[in-house]
Amino acid sequence: MILQDLLDIKEEIYLVEPGYYSQKTIVTTISYLVDIQDVVGDYNFRTIRITDGTKTTGLAIFNEKTEEVPVDFWSIFTSSIANQSTGEFGSLADSILSTNQPERVVEVAGDVMHEALIEYYSLLLVNRETCNECTMPLESYERAYAKDRLDRLSELLEKLAQNGISIDGDVLEICCGNGMSTIALHELGIDPTTIEYEKCTVCQGLAHGVLDPKKTLVMDATMLSNFFEQGRFDCVVGFMLGTIYEFNKDLWARMMFESAKVAKDGALMLFTVNGRSEMDILESALHMVGIEGEVMDNTDEFGIYDQWVFIGRKGKK
Repeated sequence: MILQDLLDIKEEIYLVEPGYYSQKTIVTTISYLVDIQDVVGDYNFRTIRITDGTKTTGLAIFNEKTEEVPVDFWSIFTSSIANQSTGEFGSLADSILSTNQPERVVEVAGDVMHEALIEYYSLLLVNRETCNECTMPLESYERAYAKDRLDRLSELLEKLAQNGISIDGDVLEICCGNGMSTIALHELGIDPTTIEYEKCTVCQGLAHGVLDPKKTLVMDATMLSNFFEQGRFDCVVGFMLGTIYEFNKDLWARMMFESAKVAKDGALMLFTVNGRSEMDILESALHMVGIEGEVMDNTDEFGIYDQWVFIGRKGKK
């Protein structure tokens, strides 16, 4: 695990926040640190200070095994995503460390810590430690990943590349599902950041090794700019988005708005859907947020996959 390697920890690690989302607010983290600060003078903790080079961005505290928890482990507290290192988190962490001097200080860049946290929560999910009494069986690879679906998208991406439209750079794939479309990107040498709201499908993709645990998040696409800096991605893609109706068009408009916010100026925006009516709604939503482009008719006799394609760029007509 990346986080263990970064901190050179052999024992188990435990983040108190239940998911990546809650790392944005770190409510549980602050509550735990307040409790620890109250007793810090009565106990001698083994601690590790995590910094970004200047500020305290994390704190690791060693926990000896007990009858209830029969393994040694480290509790990890961090404000890397919440960006509260100079606020309440920083004050609490530094107060605890002033009484329990760290056995070492580890410098970790913010983007590296983010990747480590993403991997931690991905592994929790695929090991089924985040779902109580999960009964969802793991589908076979052949059932989960249809070859005709992959072939269809691969043909489309090849056709676009031949016309000078290539996916490259730092890529975000929204609504990735179980990674069906991600396979086609991997075959082109593209390693996208992938997000999907439905955690069961993400779990399938992680279990089959299709989705990268270091770059996959269970996330609502209407919340992108809360977790990614504006103008980060060179390309935002989403394949077989849907289903898109009149009654939920505002939801898709918010997704497109957030996708545009985290895309660089000039970034490629590439989306596919099944039906023309879906594309009309999607195209309108993209125009509303200043993304101009063209709609490509990619229909075939089967009428299933990637039938309509939007190709545009942020800030360019």
